[in-house]
Amino acid sequence: MNSRLTTETVEGSLAKIPRDSIARSFGDAAASYDSFAMLQRKVADRLIQKIDTSIHPLAMLDLGCGTGYCAAEMAKRYAEAALVAMDLALPMLQKTAETEVQACLVCGDAQELPFADNAFDLVICSLILQWCAAPSNVMRELFRILKPGATALLSTFGPASLEALRLAYSSVDDQVHVNEFIPLDAMVEAAHDASLVCTATVETETRHYSSLQALARELKGIGAHNMNSGRPAGLTGKQKFSRACAAFAAMADQQGGVPVDYEILYLQLSKPSEE
Repeated sequence: MNSRLTTETVEGSLAKIPRDSIARSFGDAAASYDSFAMLQRKVADRLIQKIDTSIHPLAMLDLGCGTGYCAAEMAKRYAEAALVAMDLALPMLQKTAETEVQACLVCGDAQELPFADNAFDLVICSLILQWCAAPSNVMRELFRILKPGATALLSTFGPASLEALRLAYSSVDDQVHVNEFIPLDAMVEAAHDASLVCTATVETETRHYSSLQALARELKGIGAHNMNSGRPAGLTGKQKFSRACAAFAAMADQQGGVPVDYEILYLQLSKPSEE
């Protein structure tokens, strides 16, 4: 793992991935997403628990809503507030539309938010920053759309995530098989540069997988397959994949599976109140 990753390094890598490729990948996974998104729901629950109970928002945004899990929880908690749910992938919004959540659905990019200045009291953004070519742009856009004194709660993956997967593939070749993630200090710096007050915490979630194939199915099922520049062209050869599977299996612990860590960064951002 490269512990010296910077915002510029990862943004440069992600900038080479067309946004329509990311939208298509998650759109293709819309039907299977809920069957595989156990970790995503757990992280969303933790993020929502971090909402200050003293706030009473009038306008809320679920940014990167996916199939609408956070939107549904926000609607339950603040039934009187206006709710907007936005995602880059139209099929995800269509899944949200199938729920009973009363929300205005918007298809758009978190890096160029189609909203007026000072529009929202509360924004929830769970596990999408790692797919944004320029998280620093997202921070600036959040500052713009938040009302003075308003709050945004974000979660994203840190660079220690999926290290077992990296190690398994490092025995095969030196190509990029695993998405790279921006470290916490770079995220906090981007927030401060956008004039947002930032409080951050880091937690680690560990999931056990019976095989590399099982992990790969989960990542594909949520739409999160490798799209970085430097990834192998075409399918990984059967022989290489077999070697990676063996290397992954060798990391199994006494619980009967391979422990895979996910470093979760939680950021609470607030826009300073006007003097």
